[in-house]
Amino acid sequence: MSPGHWQAPGYGGRSDSKEATVEAIYATGHFLLGRERAVEAAKVFRLMLRVAPRDERGWLGLGECHERAAQLHVAIELYGAGSVVAARSGGSSVRCLLARARALSKLGRDVDAALAAADASARDLEDDDLIALVASERRRLS
Repeated sequence: MSPGHWQAPGYGGRSDSKEATVEAIYATGHFLLGRERAVEAAKVFRLMLRVAPRDERGWLGLGECHERAAQLHVAIELYGAGSVVAARSGGSSVRCLLARARALSKLGRDVDAALAAADASARDLEDDDLIALVASERRRLS
């Protein structure tokens, strides 16, 4: 690229510009969700999933939008998909599994299997912070 030539973020082939684009999209979705603008935030998180489908924050954000719209079945499916697509090191996305358990509990469903899957994944990743998060959510949801 020649000096002085402008190129839109995310199109330069550089991972740092893609990362900056993803961060900007996430920040926008998070801002909208924080302002109770879930319908608009959902559009932003859908865009984020197109740009970075393996980023669990997009799945969590979009699922949260559907939870706030009382579309719990949709949220549960999104969290389930996110737990696989946004997996780290061969394990499932622990945060997506926990969000799925939370949404299941809102429907009065049994959350033991979802919490067990989250615990197993956190232990497979050997991530003490995620293990503690699972334990905290287990106490809260049980």
